[in-house]
Amino acid sequence: MVRRESGCSACASGLIAVKRTHLAGLVAITLSAAIAGCAGAGTRTNQSIAGPAVETIRVKLPAGTADVDIYWPDTAGPAPLVIVAHGFSRKRHNMSAWGWYLAREGFVAAVPDLPAWSDHVRNGRFLTELRAYIGAGEVWRQRIDTSRVGLMGFSAGGLASLLSAAGEPAPAIWVGLDPVDRDGIGAKAAPLVTCRAVVLTAEPSFCNAKGNARGIIAALPRCEHFAVAGAVHVDAECPTDWLAQAVCGRSTDEKRGEFRRRATTALRKALAMPTGYGNPSEAR
Repeated sequence: MVRRESGCSACASGLIAVKRTHLAGLVAITLSAAIAGCAGAGTRTNQSIAGPAVETIRVKLPAGTADVDIYWPDTAGPAPLVIVAHGFSRKRHNMSAWGWYLAREGFVAAVPDLPAWSDHVRNGRFLTELRAYIGAGEVWRQRIDTSRVGLMGFSAGGLASLLSAAGEPAPAIWVGLDPVDRDGIGAKAAPLVTCRAVVLTAEPSFCNAKGNARGIIAALPRCEHFAVAGAVHVDAECPTDWLAQAVCGRSTDEKRGEFRRRATTALRKALAMPTGYGNPSEAR
């Protein structure tokens, strides 16, 4: 069954993925996504909405069953695909503003719920299987250029997407949004990542396990690292909510904008996107 939804301009954001020794300090989060206009269940249909069209599908894959939001750009031909993974203890809605922003920039953005709460290896397999699922569909290939695929993830989603990028087939690019390693599995997988890797980090803090992405960065064969000075962990999740800020620090438009700009620049270059598409100032 496929469900179609309109999008949101103000969405909740995600929190943190930390080592097991830090889990006791996590605050349980009650999700409250501000979704503007949700359609009911039904068949796949076209609908006129402000901004990119959004389609929700449910996929049943060996690694798990989950809902996936597909954000469609207003483009004539097949567009590159970016799969976006949310952080620890969060849902796809917590990265929905990234989906809207990327679609406005000309990418097809797929934003799934990850099936496992803290099994990052399983979540990585799910992302790999989702890439294969989308690439195998004839209908998908009419609108998606499956030869141009990027993976991007925030916090624990950064770890899961890294694990997927370390497998085959390799994506064109992996973008880590202040990724957080767990028990060193990311640092162990990083040498296997053959694609371009871009890592954007916030200031070290409790919320990003004291900046333990440094081990991943050091192990990546082809890594570009940008430290966003003064940023907090949840600046990489677009946008954030009051509870995440209460735990991780106040998020600002300036720092969120820097994450967006740097991530988009890297994706454009790796996925051979023309410059000047979309209006970055519209995304908040």
